[in-house]
Amino acid sequence: MPTFRDSQTVAAGATVTNIMAGSKFEFLPRPSVIKVYSAQDTGTGSVELDFTLGNVVVGDDLGPNVVTAGTGPARDSDLLTQGAGAAGDRIQIRLREVGGATATPVRTLVEIIELA
Repeated sequence: MPTFRDSQTVAAGATVTNIMAGSKFEFLPRPSVIKVYSAQDTGTGSVELDFTLGNVVVGDDLGPNVVTAGTGPARDSDLLTQGAGAAGDRIQIRLREVGGATATPVRTLVEIIELA
């Protein structure tokens, strides 16, 4: 099962257009189920995550779980959304810091479960 991890700090009021851009996992090679887990540090700003698979919006304005700094995401508690995609579909995950006051560390895990 392919897995993609991303860890970055989203500046106050900034947007990261697609954390999957340039990744070998950005486009699905075959039909798959995609699970997105995400966590942000407590005591920082507020991030919203959008998940698009091909031309379908799977999740919009999702808030990552707030956890102790530097921890997560955990598979048992930080699943935000999941969806199924066809071969060739593009995985897009956008992060937006909407609190506007401070940069926010965000960690994201993407699991790609290929279907037979």
